[in-house]
Amino acid sequence: MTTARTVTEVDYRSRVRAAVAGIDAERSRAWESAAHLPASVITDLAAHGVFRERWAPGAIAGLPHLVAMAEELSEVNSGLALAAMGHSEVFIGGLQWLAADAAQHALLEDALDGRAIGCFGATEPQGGSDLSAISSTAMQEADGWRLVGRKRYVSNLGGATHLLALNRVAGSGPRDLALFLVPLRTPGVRIEGFFSTAGLRSCDVGEVAYDVRLGPDALLGAPGMGLAYANRLLQFERLSICAQLLTAGRMAVGLAAAHARRRVIGDGPLMAKQAVRHRLAHAHARLGVARAALRDTVARAVAGEGFAHEVAGLKLVVCDTVEQVTNDCLQVFGARGYTTNFPLEGWWRDVRLARIGGGADEVLTELVASRLVRPDPRFDGDLDRLMTADLPHRDPGAPR
Repeated sequence: MTTARTVTEVDYRSRVRAAVAGIDAERSRAWESAAHLPASVITDLAAHGVFRERWAPGAIAGLPHLVAMAEELSEVNSGLALAAMGHSEVFIGGLQWLAADAAQHALLEDALDGRAIGCFGATEPQGGSDLSAISSTAMQEADGWRLVGRKRYVSNLGGATHLLALNRVAGSGPRDLALFLVPLRTPGVRIEGFFSTAGLRSCDVGEVAYDVRLGPDALLGAPGMGLAYANRLLQFERLSICAQLLTAGRMAVGLAAAHARRRVIGDGPLMAKQAVRHRLAHAHARLGVARAALRDTVARAVAGEGFAHEVAGLKLVVCDTVEQVTNDCLQVFGARGYTTNFPLEGWWRDVRLARIGGGADEVLTELVASRLVRPDPRFDGDLDRLMTADLPHRDPGAPR
């Protein structure tokens, strides 16, 4: 059910490429060294219409653009792809879906045009993937909300203007969460600092604490629905992560193959060694199948099929695939691949985060497994028939 690229996707890719045309390797390395992404780079993407055109067809119809954005930005800088994903698929995605009043619609316009840059805060110091354990609170007051909390491992916190925070509504049950729009320059918001990370270093990862009073328009959507909202938004993030990973894998195989063709071992190229040639062939094949699965998932979603379980399973498979592929390609390079003079070690480090961010492997595996524990009338019926027929055959000539 895969589809060819449409003209609009080709045009959109050209738009993204034009937005990043001025970013060379030296500039990208400078971001990595600084461990921060300039806010202006997100603004530049917006100025070229990258975010507005992503969302113009709608959340689902625009999924091919989501994939195109992730692929094109990943080729330039993986941290940029991560920051743009958070801004587009979670922050803008939440506003596009849930904005209800004039202030929220105005913020959406600002986000589409790059005047506002969003990041997402869910994880807290005392917890990880268990969003039901969130302790940051939201107390409703006569003129709005008082939010008290702390969020950790927030991507692109340093370049953002707004935090989309998941807080517990005071006095509610353990799963009664809500989404809130928190301007990061509001008095009472403190950026506590940043963490040094193994990969994706140009996209900073920070911790923010807040004790603020905000107006009624700080609440995005309905109270008590925050967990459901977050789970839906993360589906789009997971698709983007898959596209980013597959781009890293494709670049790793391309570079490793070029090296194997040129590197001379003994009396011939490294590629002449069957072990190396087959290692790269298997890597290329696995990437091709995974990329076809990504395209098929997108096509099915655009056609109206649900994709929550499918994208969870896809992310698990893509993470496994690309982690192995980057490892194999680094091996082909030998000692060179382990040095920072070559990008293999960077892709190798970047890929590891995907098994944690956007839904840890364990969480997604449980989501996929939830379909298997439900009764299936067809196969339950097949099993009943097989069990009924599971009897020994009588042999008339056998002794009694």
